[in-house]
Amino acid sequence: MWLETVVLVSKEGYSARLRRMLKVRSLLRNESPGCARSWVGESANTAGTFLLQALYENEDAIGVAMRSVSELDEKDGGLEVVLNGPPLVGIFVVDTEDF
Repeated sequence: MWLETVVLVSKEGYSARLRRMLKVRSLLRNESPGCARSWVGESANTAGTFLLQALYENEDAIGVAMRSVSELDEKDGGLEVVLNGPPLVGIFVVDTEDF
């Protein structure tokens, strides 16, 4: 399985908007073929810091989900306008026996 992890920090005053935008992007991932699960979390101790994660069956499934997200970015302008710097993104291969 493949795990996508993204850490994002909103500009001051934009955390509610970023949260909504991330929830929609998580929903798109969940509806994408090959995505086992996607979720959004918010930092318990740092306002405006979010975690977006998704678990995919294989590498190809990530590409399918990213195409859906890219289409949304074109419609709503993307996340960059509400971010306080670039997101930290990682893709990891995980063994299903580990969870």
